[in-house]
Amino acid sequence: MGTETDKMASIYSVPPTNMAEFIVRINRPSSTELAGIDRAEKYKLLKANSVKRRDEIKAWIKTQGLDAEVFKIEEPTVFNMLFITCTPRVATQLEHADPVVSVSRSPEFSVGLTKR
Repeated sequence: MGTETDKMASIYSVPPTNMAEFIVRINRPSSTELAGIDRAEKYKLLKANSVKRRDEIKAWIKTQGLDAEVFKIEEPTVFNMLFITCTPRVATQLEHADPVVSVSRSPEFSVGLTKR
């Protein structure tokens, strides 16, 4: 995998209107497993976990025949969540994938600056 956002349904340059962005919370190492590990090592461990879980989810999507309904899976970070643009049907099905803890619609909001 490269560092680019992984586009599964790459025939589109923008997501189709039937797709939305979802936050997928993934399994992560327990606080016991992370205890006593220095910050740099913890970062590496959490990042590696997110990459592994993302790859497991991608494989699960393909085995379920859902890859045509996934626009993109954002690059993993050290946090235990992935952002996936897909159909609501895929989002519902993702809750059955082993690495997934929960799936929720990503809130859309804008940040406005106010003058003082």
